[in-house]
Amino acid sequence: MRILLTLFTLLLTSSTYAQLSLTPTRIFASGVNIRAEVTPAAKMNDTARLGYSRFNVQGIVPIRGGAGVKFHNFNLRKIDVEINQMFLVVNAGYRQPNFSFDKNDQGIYTGSLVLTGIHASLRDKIWLYAAGLGVSETDELLNFSKARPYGMGGAVRVRIAGPRTQWFYGGAVVFEPGRITPIPIAGINTRIAKGTRLMLVLPLQASVSQKITKKVWGEVGVAAGGFNAGYLTPNLNPNALRLAYRQAKASFTVNYSPIKPVQLSFEAGMTGLRTLKTMRAGDVLEKFTINSSPFMAVSCYFNLSKSILDSRGFGSVL
Repeated sequence: MRILLTLFTLLLTSSTYAQLSLTPTRIFASGVNIRAEVTPAAKMNDTARLGYSRFNVQGIVPIRGGAGVKFHNFNLRKIDVEINQMFLVVNAGYRQPNFSFDKNDQGIYTGSLVLTGIHASLRDKIWLYAAGLGVSETDELLNFSKARPYGMGGAVRVRIAGPRTQWFYGGAVVFEPGRITPIPIAGINTRIAKGTRLMLVLPLQASVSQKITKKVWGEVGVAAGGFNAGYLTPNLNPNALRLAYRQAKASFTVNYSPIKPVQLSFEAGMTGLRTLKTMRAGDVLEKFTINSSPFMAVSCYFNLSKSILDSRGFGSVL
């Protein structure tokens, strides 16, 4: 959210009034984020345990956008400044659930395409939006006849309450095989002390970040997450089914930027409120409650082009 005021400042200080609509050079840089995460095995019933690991590569590419100053009948009182930028987010990943009762665990391959973007103007306020489609299947189910795609779409309106605070509200819809879930969204991003910011996104996420040095900053947060994936194993249920995994996690993250185009992150914490359901055609076959477990993740973000701002805030993982 902090980039929004920066964008308006850049426009107002760099544009000229020689044209009715101006398109400056691209403001955002393309980027790649690589992340690996491991959660050790924990009990899921009296005799079984479940561990979980994940690897993901994400590319964020600004594909269409511009900014300009608009007049209405050359009336300076009706001047408007607009920013539009769309991003293509490409995700490729691999999940590995490890069941203690199944020594032939199948890896789950994940791929998705997401369009995210921003529309901002002095008169129409600010809109952030996203829509995407993905698949998450084992190797045997990863084909056009067996794979069952999932997706999401949503929009959020942002209101700027001074230079330190932004409010936002909106909603999203998540489409999973056999299930459609509407999610209302509301939240705030605000500076609560020098170098300290609070981000609250109800009902999914809350975090407090603190700048430690010029190159290091930390973050403490809680977030909800999970996945819905195709799976095939006779130890859970015969024939193909779906695994619906949900969790909440509390974490501490240290971010370090040794040079401007690179950000390294180390995250550690605890997972809780963990459930695993086996499903077919939207019907729940079995449900397991999994004990809490620690987790650890590392990631690295690279800017791939020279621009004023990076694009990592517009990434979206499906």
